Amino acid sequence: TALTRTTTPVTRAGFYVQDLLHLSDKLKLLAGVRWSMQQSDAITTNYLLKDSIGKGKATAIDAFSPRFGLVYRPTKSFSAFASYSNSFAVNTGTDVNGNALEPSIIDQFEIGVKNELFEGRLSANLTLYKIINNNLAQTAQFLADGTANNNSAIKDLTGQTTSNGVELDIAAQPIPGLQLLAGYSYNDMRYTKTKKGKGYYFEGDRLVNTPAHTANASGFYTFQKGKAKGMKLGLSALYIGKRIGGWNNTQQQIQPNRMIAVNGYTTLDLSAGYSFKKISLLVKASNIFNEFNYYVHENYSVNPIAPRMFTGTLSVGL
Repeated sequence: TALTRTTTPVTRAGFYVQDLLHLSDKLKLLAGVRWSMQQSDAITTNYLLKDSIGKGKATAIDAFSPRFGLVYRPTKSFSAFASYSNSFAVNTGTDVNGNALEPSIIDQFEIGVKNELFEGRLSANLTLYKIINNNLAQTAQFLADGTANNNSAIKDLTGQTTSNGVELDIAAQPIPGLQLLAGYSYNDMRYTKTKKGKGYYFEGDRLVNTPAHTANASGFYTFQKGKAKGMKLGLSALYIGKRIGGWNNTQQQIQPNRMIAVNGYTTLDLSAGYSFKKISLLVKASNIFNEFNYYVHENYSVNPIAPRMFTGTLSVGL
């Protein structure tokens, strides 16, 4: 409130060791471990009561976090990899009782391939991953007294989530001055372990604002010769797939029917620029078709994406 302030100072310390082992000309192993210590406090200052200070319950944790990676490269243009990493992430804010939040322990598994063709003019990367967060922190829907919470710094530890996904990235430079980029991502993020009963989260629910499908594509060309040398033209597109809005938490009911489907959308941007010696000019038209859609947040909150916009930037080097 205007008369109180809650801060959550975090103290961290750690060290790590890591080594890259060349098992053969084609096979490499990365192995490492990190020890980390974290202490989080919650301090509330009340300015009305002569700056009296109250302290919530502190949290302290220390842990060893391993990391492993294996890379197999049979040729100069192709490689395959697999990796595992464990870490814990700081959760800022406090719980509904004013206590510091415990950190999130995160396990990440990846396998993938990388390939380069035509002397590096075309490259493609494909990655499959699984990310497990044992302690996801989200804005609390209600305060300790049952009233609605409007403070995004007050949070709940909502349970374990698992993300299973695929990422594909392609880059090409077919001719001098032309750069093409494209990417696609699939992400299935759901609650996989929660407390049972009224007021808790449903296992199997998708998380709010986690689109299953996203994609992007762009092309940029810089003129290499002639009177147009130094001119740049660009076109880029972004696709955000169907998402879930609403609220995963079911404080008021025990049926998982509080989700609201939000349609996907695509935006298209155009850009043009010119560079001469130390002077460069860039103009950009964003969302040129004036697509109307929403950014989705927690607690039934949405706000519209930016409408059609025009921007210009002039840079002068010294």
